[in-house]
Amino acid sequence: MHLNDWLELNQHGKTLPRLAVAFTFDDGWQDNYEHAFPQLKAHNAPATIFLVTRMLDTDKTFWPEQVLNVLSKCVISKQDIAFDWLRPYLPQDQTGPFSLLESDEVISRLKALDDSTILDQLEGLYATHPGLSPARTSRDILNNVEIQKMSQDGLVRYGAHTRHHYRLNRLKDEATLKDEIVGSLEDVKALGNAAVSVFCYPNGDITDKGESLVSDHFDAACTTKTGWNRAGCNPYDLHRFNLHDGNSYSGRTLLATIGRGLL
Repeated sequence: MHLNDWLELNQHGKTLPRLAVAFTFDDGWQDNYEHAFPQLKAHNAPATIFLVTRMLDTDKTFWPEQVLNVLSKCVISKQDIAFDWLRPYLPQDQTGPFSLLESDEVISRLKALDDSTILDQLEGLYATHPGLSPARTSRDILNNVEIQKMSQDGLVRYGAHTRHHYRLNRLKDEATLKDEIVGSLEDVKALGNAAVSVFCYPNGDITDKGESLVSDHFDAACTTKTGWNRAGCNPYDLHRFNLHDGNSYSGRTLLATIGRGLL
């Protein structure tokens, strides 16, 4: 069932269906339309997509994907000052190209920086090394045509996931924090009946001020915490099961992932 339908029943103390499942997708990737939507239609399975609203209808992608692109295809010279900002986060004494696993570790370490700093450094890198710029041959993020098509029959609804996917715990300026949270709700509301007043925290990062803004403007919020949501649960602390290619590629791995999440 739709997540916000379950939340409405829960809010009014009505009987909840046993073992109800709500599907959610974070970020608004184009493959939600290309691959997930046909399966949702085939099984008449409703879903909520949390949109990074100012990434829609652009050829941009998120900084982890940009960093992965850089690390996977270049050798980083120790004399090249354009990489000085990145060097402290690289495996010791390695210059690349880096494997997917090594790149993931670098990306995890880079999360010590705020998002705008990383994006600014990447733009500076592209200015001196244009060959490392992301290829524009494909689009990673949904566009408004795809969004409208998925919502036409009411099967897909849309929540807010900030405007630029900035991690809230890295935002020092309160005006920017408010713009990312409240502004993304304004953007989503422009979608009409397909919009739902549910927020999703980027990277699961929560701050007191951000949490206050979310509770003041939204009806509920999804976290990255694992587990079920039961009757009477806090609507601003919704748990989920994080499923991806690596942990749910078969029926057995899917059940194992859910099982581990319940331990």
